Amino acid sequence: MADDLQTRISNLASLSLSQLRAISEDFRHPDDVQAAARDLINNISDARLRAAVASFTAATPIFTDLTQRFVDLTTLARTSPGGDAVGTLAPVVRQLGEIFETVADVERDHLPQAGSDEGQDGRAPGPQAGPVASAPPPGTVNTSRKLSEIADEYSRMFDAAVMDLSKKTSVDWLATMLVSFRKTYEKIQADLKIPWHFIGLIHCMESNFNFGTHLHNGDSLMHRTINVPKGRPPAQVADPPFAWTTSAMDALTMKGFHTQTDWSLPAQLFRLEQYNGFGYRMRGRATPYLWSFSDRYTGGKFVKDGVFDPAATSKQCGAATLLKHLVARGDVARPQ
Repeated sequence: MADDLQTRISNLASLSLSQLRAISEDFRHPDDVQAAARDLINNISDARLRAAVASFTAATPIFTDLTQRFVDLTTLARTSPGGDAVGTLAPVVRQLGEIFETVADVERDHLPQAGSDEGQDGRAPGPQAGPVASAPPPGTVNTSRKLSEIADEYSRMFDAAVMDLSKKTSVDWLATMLVSFRKTYEKIQADLKIPWHFIGLIHCMESNFNFGTHLHNGDSLMHRTINVPKGRPPAQVADPPFAWTTSAMDALTMKGFHTQTDWSLPAQLFRLEQYNGFGYRMRGRATPYLWSFSDRYTGGKFVKDGVFDPAATSKQCGAATLLKHLVARGDVARPQ
C-alpha cells in the first residue's frame, strides 16, 4: 500500500506541474489565470505530498488546500476565452480526492486502541453512564417522527449514552479533525446561521472530512451528485466543478436548515437523523448515524438502499457520540 501511494503521489505531482505549466504559458488565458497557475506551481512538490502521506494530520490541510485551490483556478479559468483549463485540471482534482481518501482509510485502519482504563466490557465505568433508567432500552427508540413527541427521548439518550472506550482513540481523532476545520464551517454559519459543529458533524458522517466531495452524500465535487439526492447542486446554483462551500450551502438549504431558529440538542439530533433518514426509527431501532460507538446502538444496518441487515454492524462513529465527546472535551458547549 505504501509503495502504491508513493507512486501515485509522484504521478500526481508530475501531472499537476505539467498541466499547470501548460496553463501558465498559454497566452489564450487571462493574466490572472496564468498567475494563479504559476502560484500553484510554487506550492506543489513531490516531497510535500510525500510528507503529507506519512501523517494524516499533515495530509489533511495540504490536500484540502490544494484541492480547493485547483477548484478555484478551474472556476477562474471557466471565464477564459480560450484554452481548456477545466478539462485539463479535472483529472488532477479527482486524483487529489482519491489519494486523500486512501490516506484517510490507511490512517483509520492503524488507529491504536484505547488504554487499560476501560471497564470490564470495554465501556466507561458506571458513574459516567448518566440517567440510564430514564432512557429507552439500549438499541430502541420511539417510532414517532415528530420532534415534539421525541425531543425528550433525544435528551435522555444523549445523557445516558456511554462511549465504547475501545473506540475512544478513534472518536478523539475525529473530534480533533472536526475542530481543526472550525473556521471553514464558521463561514457557512455566518451566512446560514447553522451551528458550525453541526455542519462539521454532517461533513464527518457523509465524507470523512473530504473537502473534495459533496456534503449531500460524499460524491465528487467534479460533477453533480450521482447518488441520492441526485443532480445537486442544480444549474441555477452553479456548474461543476464546485467549491466545497457552494455545495455545502446547497445541501443545507435544500433541507431547509437555514430557516430554522431552534438549535437545541433535541432539534440538532432530530435534523442529523433526518439527514440520513428515519429508516431505523421506523423499525424502532436506534440509528447508528447518531449512536454508533455508544451503548445506545446495538446493531443492525442498512447495507444498501432499502436493504436492512439485522446482523450487520456500523463501523462508523455516530454523530451524537461524536458530539457528546466534543462537549466532554470542551470544544462545544452542550446544546440545551
